[in-house]
Amino acid sequence: MSSGRTAKPPLGLNQRIRLEWYAVTILLSVLTLSLSFFSQQLGLDRLDHTFYDRVMRTAAHGKPSDEVAIIAIDDDSIAQLGYWPWRRGVHAQLLDKLSQARVVGFDLLLSDLNPAFAQDDEKLESAMQAHGRVVLPVVVYPDAQLGPLEVFQQAAIGLGSINATLDSDGVVRSIHCQHVTLDNQRAEHFVAALLRAGGQSDLAQSLCGRHPDALGILYAGPPGTYRVYPYAKVLSGEIPPSSFADKYVLVGAWASGLGDSFSVPSSTGPQMAGVEILANALQGALQNQWVSTPGPGSMAVLAMIPTFFVCLLLRRLSPRRAFYTSVLTLVGILLVNWLAFRFAHLWLPPTASLIGVLFVYPVWSWRSQEAALRHIDGELQKLYGEKLLHGQLRSDEHKESSDASLPARITKLNRAIGTLRQSIAQREQTLRFLSHDMRSPQSAILALTELQRQGKSLPAERFLNQIDAYAQKTLGLVDGFVQLARAESMALTLREVELVDLLTAECDARWPQAQQSGMTIAFESDMAVAYVQADPGVLARMFGNLLDNAIKYSAGGAAPEVLCHLRREGAFYVVQIRDNGRGISAEQQRTLFEPFTRFGEDQPENPAGSGLGLSFVMAVVKRHQGTIRVESATGQGSTFEVSLPAIGE
Repeated sequence: MSSGRTAKPPLGLNQRIRLEWYAVTILLSVLTLSLSFFSQQLGLDRLDHTFYDRVMRTAAHGKPSDEVAIIAIDDDSIAQLGYWPWRRGVHAQLLDKLSQARVVGFDLLLSDLNPAFAQDDEKLESAMQAHGRVVLPVVVYPDAQLGPLEVFQQAAIGLGSINATLDSDGVVRSIHCQHVTLDNQRAEHFVAALLRAGGQSDLAQSLCGRHPDALGILYAGPPGTYRVYPYAKVLSGEIPPSSFADKYVLVGAWASGLGDSFSVPSSTGPQMAGVEILANALQGALQNQWVSTPGPGSMAVLAMIPTFFVCLLLRRLSPRRAFYTSVLTLVGILLVNWLAFRFAHLWLPPTASLIGVLFVYPVWSWRSQEAALRHIDGELQKLYGEKLLHGQLRSDEHKESSDASLPARITKLNRAIGTLRQSIAQREQTLRFLSHDMRSPQSAILALTELQRQGKSLPAERFLNQIDAYAQKTLGLVDGFVQLARAESMALTLREVELVDLLTAECDARWPQAQQSGMTIAFESDMAVAYVQADPGVLARMFGNLLDNAIKYSAGGAAPEVLCHLRREGAFYVVQIRDNGRGISAEQQRTLFEPFTRFGEDQPENPAGSGLGLSFVMAVVKRHQGTIRVESATGQGSTFEVSLPAIGE
């Protein structure tokens, strides 16, 4: 009883490829999204930082702002004013020189009491109050803030955090507008405090209101890009106070031994002083030029676009064009990244996109090849199921059963297709055989019988001889055709065959036929034994056909002799069969091994035959991985040489 269920037809190649494409596209798109979204947890941000630094050094072509000046506590100033730290009265004298400055920001943490010079603290406090636009720093720790002394806090117009925002590789690429302790104490950044002190509260508010997260610093250049005024020269009046009129003046450590320096993306060499980093951040705030980065969700979607784009194209491209497309997309990602940074100050971390696109080509090649391989395997199974092909394909399959690579399977498919083509050719030969070669003698028999009925009868003996001749011709055609079909498609039973014994037996079997034709047949061998891998029955019939032809086409010749000779040439045994018959012209040799080919049909002494014997010989030689060669000329006899792979030494 039928269950009512019908088996689903196997997927075609196009369906397999389509399903694989959907799977690869979804998988790699999700992978790229995940790599981008979790880049920090996965450690990919280090690669993004490397790209960021290179782009910063090549794409950021800014110049120092004239609104910002740096007074540096450099090595020369320390040499002139004495060992660091200096007395705070010195800073008070400096403030007197900076009365025209818009704001003075000290990148110095004035947090320690100095009982020995208490009057210096009073001087600095008075100088700060007199100036009225001094900003001092604080350092925010997880559990507390460390700021200047209370007297200085009251004298300063503002306080701001100078915490360095270090990325995972220790490079300062951004600032945070606010720093918060565990007990929720908040401190705005030093740059925001400078802006408020300079009467630009709107910029400060915009800075922290619109950009609550990290702000990427657009560095004007490598360390030393800003013009630096030595502290000692400003203090001595060598640099006039008018140089700082209406400017944001930052005072900070510059000397190599003070330790206030950090690695920055705009330089691969020396580190940048903290006060110059503040100057770059202040310039970014004044000009509203920051390096912005999309949020994690938006960036993940943007990172996925190149991967999806390549997947979309690879569905229809050849392997070569797919490879070029992948390479060009990788270059395009880096180029778009550079252009976005250069002209829009937009940073698009490329690592996730690069990894996604890098995976597309090998993964798609793998999955499309797997789909093609499964299709090839299915087609091979179908061909194995064909009775006409089953034997021949299975006979060779065990030799390569362990090789599952694409080239090996394509080779098997090509072999199967070749066998199928051969089968089609055989069917065409069968149709021709049935429609022409078989019809001709049968039509002649029917014509004879019709004449017999009409009273135009031949003598009985002649009539029977004619019928017998046509019947024999028909049987010969059938026998030759069946043998050729078997030789081309039947499964061979291969085993070790000793050629000396086989050829001796074949020559002996034809000795009576040669004697009857007044000929001699001889066998010679250069070795006592010679082994080949072959089907003994098919091989014996093949050599028998060559010997039969040599006898038939040598009868009546000047020197009726057939010689069979066996020798060794390298890795092959060569069997030479030579006769002294009428020979074969060069033109005839071109079609000698084609089925149903016969020459001299109009000659009365021409031997009978079906024209399939040499086609059978060629088929057997090919099936045994051998070759056949003929040397002949009209009236000079013929020599056939069959080479078969040898076994053993």
